[in-house]
Amino acid sequence: MAHLDRNGSGMSLDLQIPLWGIITMTLGLLGQTAALLIWGARIDQRVSQTESDIASLQSQLAAQAKMVEVVGRLDERTQALVVTVNRIDARTSGGGRGQ
Repeated sequence: MAHLDRNGSGMSLDLQIPLWGIITMTLGLLGQTAALLIWGARIDQRVSQTESDIASLQSQLAAQAKMVEVVGRLDERTQALVVTVNRIDARTSGGGRGQ
């Protein structure tokens, strides 16, 4: 609260804060601190879950890469078998040249 100084030099401030004001400020700070801790815990949980999901996706990706490699090799083998079967068919249907 502002009031005039007794010596007439100007204004001064009365810095007394009522008890209810101190209690209110303290409870507000405690509430904000609690909210911050809860928010931090939730963020930590979400980050942990995301890291776990990423690890799972990486292992799935590695497994899929291996499967692509296997399918590629099977495709090469299948093409080689088709060429072999075509050669055998050409020999057997070519008028008996191979006999």
